[in-house]
Amino acid sequence: MGQHHTASAPAVDRPSEHPTPRRGLRTAVAAGLVVVLAGGVYAVWDAKHSGCGDVRDVSVIAEGDLGDYVTQLADQAGQNSCFKYTVEAVPASHVNERLTQADAPDIWVAESPSRVRQVANTLGRTWSDIGPSIGTSPILVAGHALPDLPSWSAIMTMPKLRVDPPAKSDVSNAAVIGALSEMEAGKMTHQQLIDALTTRALRMNDEDGAPDLKAMAASDEPSLALASERTYAKFKDANPDAAVDAKIPANGTVNLDYRIANVAQGDRHGPADDAIVALTDVLKTDEGKRIQQAADIRPADGTPLPDKAGLGTVPLVKQPAREFVDNIQRKWTALTLPIRTLVVQDVSGSMKRQAGGRSRADLLRDASVLGLTKFPRNTELGYWVFSSDRGGPGIPYKEVMPIVPIAGNTDGTSNRQLFSAAINSSLSDLHGGTGLYDTALAAFKAVYDSYDPAFSNSVILMTDGRNEVSKSITLDQLVSQLTILKNPARRIPIITIGISEDADVDALKKISDATGGKSFVARDPNDIALILLQAVASRSDDA
Repeated sequence: MGQHHTASAPAVDRPSEHPTPRRGLRTAVAAGLVVVLAGGVYAVWDAKHSGCGDVRDVSVIAEGDLGDYVTQLADQAGQNSCFKYTVEAVPASHVNERLTQADAPDIWVAESPSRVRQVANTLGRTWSDIGPSIGTSPILVAGHALPDLPSWSAIMTMPKLRVDPPAKSDVSNAAVIGALSEMEAGKMTHQQLIDALTTRALRMNDEDGAPDLKAMAASDEPSLALASERTYAKFKDANPDAAVDAKIPANGTVNLDYRIANVAQGDRHGPADDAIVALTDVLKTDEGKRIQQAADIRPADGTPLPDKAGLGTVPLVKQPAREFVDNIQRKWTALTLPIRTLVVQDVSGSMKRQAGGRSRADLLRDASVLGLTKFPRNTELGYWVFSSDRGGPGIPYKEVMPIVPIAGNTDGTSNRQLFSAAINSSLSDLHGGTGLYDTALAAFKAVYDSYDPAFSNSVILMTDGRNEVSKSITLDQLVSQLTILKNPARRIPIITIGISEDADVDALKKISDATGGKSFVARDPNDIALILLQAVASRSDDA
């Protein structure tokens, strides 16, 4: 039987993406004892009865809002098989981490096959297949007083568009596929596509982009949002008179294709295949079809929803080449993740040195304050300083501000103002040597321990010198420990910025390389502001 709970917040495919899972336990899957009761009523014994020699527990994670749907299918599968399913709803942003935990699931229901490939690539997994589809839902544009929709690329550049980021839903990924198909058809260049997606990502990170169909219906203002047909149909079921319509672009749309992936480890992999068979076999029954229709999900073949719900028959865009899809979606996901970074600044005595009539600290202060204005409002930022004994005897680093939303307030003062004041104050108190290595390791561990998978987590470390603390760890020890701590499910690049020719460029590069980050050098201190902005933008370069 299926149990459902919600997760706490915190690839290599076969040639075909429609493989048939192996059926080693197929007879067990089908087993069920039927007994005639008084009055001719039939009861089906579930897997806990003697029809099964062994009842296997199977854990399932369902991405996004698929939890209830998958739970109902699992309930049916559990009643007619030798499996006991536990279904857990997991936000898309938390799937990577959930798959690497000690109690990792056996089965993952994802919103698309490209999502499975993307996560497999990130985690370095070689899942043997992407299993069968348990339904589809076309992407549409919903809203009030909808404009003409000539193409997906045009939609993605519309200022009023609201869409959830891929960390929350695969809907925007599907729209990106639509735009990518236009590029493949020669209707736009690669640079035009990148420009359109970058502009949309910046808007998403600097405004409340969550689509709200109920709010749209209550407003007289023109509005539009990307949504699945499933979401729109459910809204219209509950609000049949709402002034919200739905369209697709003239060149067609893209489906969300809900796929089951066998992500079980070791000897659990085989039974998980059979559990997938039992789960998907439910959709061949009348009850399974009823569950699917009640969830406003189309069958795998895309047959329209009954009773004129949804969009009816819709044309689909030609699917772009898989390698293009996977590459652009990695970039898109990285661009749309909000920034969560710990800024670590050198406040050693060498920062007093002059550069073009001003001290390095003065130039860094101006660049940092300017950088504060460039971070999108959904950024979370922390601030440390470092020099010898800055945090106490033998401790070169000191927390000035914890990682907090820069758009928030603390005790009635905006966090942006607090950061600005902290930067001004700390860069006016310069003394001591450079405790680079211990600080880099401590900063990485601090972000690792507080990691938030809904964000792009990083450390930005700025220094004008080299390690000058004799009792610290060595560079080799630092790189070794960073390499050991590196976790594909918790990507935390250390982005290093060397200020002037005096910075230990080689050491900074090794620190960044060990964590998958980038290293920059402001050889002219007047370039610090530009370098800082490039460093912030670099988070998507290696996606």
